[in-house]
Amino acid sequence: MAAQLLLQHVKTPSGVCADILVEAGRIVRIAPDLPPSLADTRLDAEGHMAAPGFVNAHIHPAQTFVGGPWVDYDYADTVPGRAKAEAEYLAKHGRMNSLRNCYVQFREAIRRGTTHVRGHIDVGVFGLAELEDAARAREAFRDVLDIEYVAMPSNGILNMKTDPEQTIAAALRAGASSIGGADPCDRDRDPVRSVELTLRLAAEHGAKVDLHLHEFGSMGLFSLDLLFKKIREYDLRDRVTISHAWCLANLPDTRYQPIAEAFQELGIGIITHAPGHVPFPSLKQARRWQVRYGVGTDNMRNLWGPYGMNDMRERVMLLAYLSDFRRREDLELAYDAGTYGSASVLGLPDYGLSEGCWADLVVFPVENRACALLEGPMPRFVIKRGVLVARDGELTDAVPPCPE
Repeated sequence: MAAQLLLQHVKTPSGVCADILVEAGRIVRIAPDLPPSLADTRLDAEGHMAAPGFVNAHIHPAQTFVGGPWVDYDYADTVPGRAKAEAEYLAKHGRMNSLRNCYVQFREAIRRGTTHVRGHIDVGVFGLAELEDAARAREAFRDVLDIEYVAMPSNGILNMKTDPEQTIAAALRAGASSIGGADPCDRDRDPVRSVELTLRLAAEHGAKVDLHLHEFGSMGLFSLDLLFKKIREYDLRDRVTISHAWCLANLPDTRYQPIAEAFQELGIGIITHAPGHVPFPSLKQARRWQVRYGVGTDNMRNLWGPYGMNDMRERVMLLAYLSDFRRREDLELAYDAGTYGSASVLGLPDYGLSEGCWADLVVFPVENRACALLEGPMPRFVIKRGVLVARDGELTDAVPPCPE
């Protein structure tokens, strides 16, 4: 029986020219000049770079204005201000069409080279309504995009309109695998109770945790210290992610080292979206101290910001730009943060470009990862489990269309 796919004439990230043979969704052989007869379907990369698909480790798929008419929205300058403006908008207009929004966001992610996403779904305002829509979208996209969800009370777990224990438990039954939240000090205003409740629920339900931490300086470090204690108490090692982690920005190594050691001990990863308005954790410092570090695009023109199209190539370029990376090795370090880095934080099995890994691949019409980051091309091919899902920025028929 012929194999599923033969991807011919690729240049791997290490610079090796080879063919990639895919069977049952996995890479089974990487070697030069494989016989074309090995597979019924063949794609010629023409010497262009192949790499693992991007892992977008932080998005908000149920919210976007993209795909609808332009909305003149008055964005606030602070996180509390944006949260307040969001609440006022939703109170006036009702919840967004979260099913359509998920389709729009997932389609954009795929055509730009993403093969796995972690989405944060608000369960604090409209209960499970957005999560139920997101679960329907995940089912529709199950063959073309891996999707996991975080049940996120966006205004803080202590500020939910419904009972947090019951709602979080129901959200985990409805398809979320992680518990989220935001800013135990700044938003919940009772950090001890906030952290205790979040991590206890994760332990009771066998869930992961992915917490938004926008708190700066000593406030954010205090929240981290509470998290460290409760992770140890509830034995949640390798199950906690800190998104944003602004309190880790610009720390001297003498202050960063004990925090990094706690991250290593407890298996905590951090996710950044490389914001332009505030300092964010240093990628090089994280690598130096062996802290897992991934990337997500965060918002896609929504109630929190006007920027973003779920483009991970663009996002790792912004990470490199804002970090003042110029050398090829630094540019490729940023690129890899959006692939292997994000996959490591999310704990994805069998990810990569080697035999035995899932055939989740992107081919860019460039020579190397630095060129892909700098030159801004659309992917030549996006492949999910050996199936072509996008070519030259156009989705294939394998990807579901947006609902009417």
